[in-house]
Amino acid sequence: MKKQPAKLIPLITTGLGPAATFTSALVSPLALAATGDLDPGFGDLGRLGPILNGPAWSLQPDDGGSTLLGGGGLRLNYYYYYYYAFDITNFVNRVTDTGLVDPGFLKPPIDNVQVFDIARQADGQVVAVGRRVAPFDASTSLVAFRLQADGALDTTFGTDGIVEVDALGNGTSHMGRSVVLDPDGRIVIAGSRAQTLFVLRLLPDGSLDDSFATAGIFEGPNAFDFSSDGSGARTHILRTGTGAYRVTASNAAGCQVVALTADGALEETFGTSGIANVDAPSGTSTYCNAMASQADGRLLLAGSAAGRGFAARLLEDGQADPGFVAGSVPAAMEDATAIAAAPGGAVAVAGTGVSGASIMRLQASGELDVLFGSAGSTLIDLRSDTGTDTLVHDMLVRDDGSVLAAGGEHRANKAFVVRLLGTGGGASPGVLGLSAQEPVSTAEGAAEVVVRVRRSGGSSGSVSVAYGTAEADFRKATAGLDYTAVTGTLAWNDGDVSEQEIRVPILADGATEAPERFVITLSAPGGGAGLGTTSADIEIAADGGPFGQLRFLESRYTTLGSRSVTVEVVRDYYASGAVSVTLTPVSGTAAAGSDFTASPVTLTWADGDLEPKLALIPIIDDSLEEASESFTVELSNPTGGAVLGSLPTTTVVILTSDQPTQRRDSGGGVLGFLSLLFLGLTGLLRLGRSALRSRSRLAR
Repeated sequence: MKKQPAKLIPLITTGLGPAATFTSALVSPLALAATGDLDPGFGDLGRLGPILNGPAWSLQPDDGGSTLLGGGGLRLNYYYYYYYAFDITNFVNRVTDTGLVDPGFLKPPIDNVQVFDIARQADGQVVAVGRRVAPFDASTSLVAFRLQADGALDTTFGTDGIVEVDALGNGTSHMGRSVVLDPDGRIVIAGSRAQTLFVLRLLPDGSLDDSFATAGIFEGPNAFDFSSDGSGARTHILRTGTGAYRVTASNAAGCQVVALTADGALEETFGTSGIANVDAPSGTSTYCNAMASQADGRLLLAGSAAGRGFAARLLEDGQADPGFVAGSVPAAMEDATAIAAAPGGAVAVAGTGVSGASIMRLQASGELDVLFGSAGSTLIDLRSDTGTDTLVHDMLVRDDGSVLAAGGEHRANKAFVVRLLGTGGGASPGVLGLSAQEPVSTAEGAAEVVVRVRRSGGSSGSVSVAYGTAEADFRKATAGLDYTAVTGTLAWNDGDVSEQEIRVPILADGATEAPERFVITLSAPGGGAGLGTTSADIEIAADGGPFGQLRFLESRYTTLGSRSVTVEVVRDYYASGAVSVTLTPVSGTAAAGSDFTASPVTLTWADGDLEPKLALIPIIDDSLEEASESFTVELSNPTGGAVLGSLPTTTVVILTSDQPTQRRDSGGGVLGFLSLLFLGLTGLLRLGRSALRSRSRLAR
């Protein structure tokens, strides 16, 4: 199905673009109209991954259509108040033009280092930058290393192939987030140290370039680099056509761009005294995620402002570009995580929203290009059993308009790469997947639960997918009692990208129950379509929501010669509103009034209170020798919307201990005294033997 043409706004109509750009747009009117569908010639219908260990942070074009991929992951585990255990990975790999990881490219043999960016030299060698994590205090230091064309470490660089800049210790966060290469082989790295912008330039051998800034290092202003592997502030550096540098910094003023001259000084004519504020809401919730440059020298910025994604463009002097308004970005994205210049002045933006990660294309004016993907954007739905947490961290657009994007599937701590079709177009059947990325909640007795299945990444041809219900791995709901099992097939015609629904009836069995689950699954795609998210957990909520279930903690309590017994009542699952319940002891073989006091007790919980409550039941000493006796305790009259839970009664057992009062007072006479004396001597002997064994072990 052909896409309908959209209004195209070339640069010349805004009075900002060169005539050559306008001429190109007239000669090739479809330059801004790449399909944006997933490329079936790459990987699994345009998708590769999850692969490798850790998210991908950087893409670099390589020879023969291949792509270099750099990244790695860091997961910290906190123990007590001073110690971290961490799992850290890194990789620099080559991905072929058909979407395969090159097995001949060696993994760098570097421990405890996470890679954030890579840059390819003209000779095929690759410079990588990132951070090394120290044990115990989790302080990080800036690290750079260089790989030969086959991926082996170049030991002529720095010290045995590695350059490391001290983090100053004491838990200081120091990292290299972005790298750019000068034509003469010098290496410029940007990052942060102790929340201050940090830029250094190295000579080709890895030594500091003293001609740059102060002894090779520029510091300031404040800059925050997000320390985890998710979305957040990330420093970027670019080199201009005149040999100067542009660096992003995220701080209390928002997203800023710092301009440095070729020798590392602030470029006073840029912005205000060398620093430009991006036109987005200021404050700690605003940060830069990505930066790219257009052929005419203008800068593209993407990030988050007040909980919504943004894309902005700056003129060469750092002033906001009035001809660029990207209102579709905050409307669709909660965070814009990558940005890239596209042919004809177009702009590609990647980010996350309610539906997950997606890539959209903007015209030169910032207006959404509805010829791209599905009405302007393409959803990234990786194949997964239970949904993904997918973020695009880097992106590049080729001359033909095709898009390569890479990032992390952060639930699995893996990387992925996707490729979208360019101006040449192509037939892409798309991906079929469940839109639910988290468990879907419903209530017992609800008429039905509805989950939606979406077609994304292409609409060529007729496609179909089978669906059905299945048991969950835990807290299993029972088909026929809790829900009605269903099976069937969903079908889409050529060009159809509408969402379809799976409906499952939910039954009421009359019992008060804990949360229960079942699964809806997709399988057997037809028409060449791929699979995205293939299963969704459906949770039938516990009864009593949102107020709670009230039950005894134990089914049996015992007492031996005590004057009372304490029973415990808990509030399960929900805690909205104030609730109460009445607790009443009921005679069994033990009689109310002679063996225990049967007065009812009321227990109460405040709104939000989930703490267990205790009730004390007095036990009466009747001075008679008796066998073990028992009585029950019942819960009743729950208030505030709460219901009785799975254990509304408990049994209290009074163990055989009733002896005549005078015998208990006498302590058992001489025989009892001798028994206690014997037990005491036995205990002392055991302690002595234990001490001797301990000394023996210490001696060994």
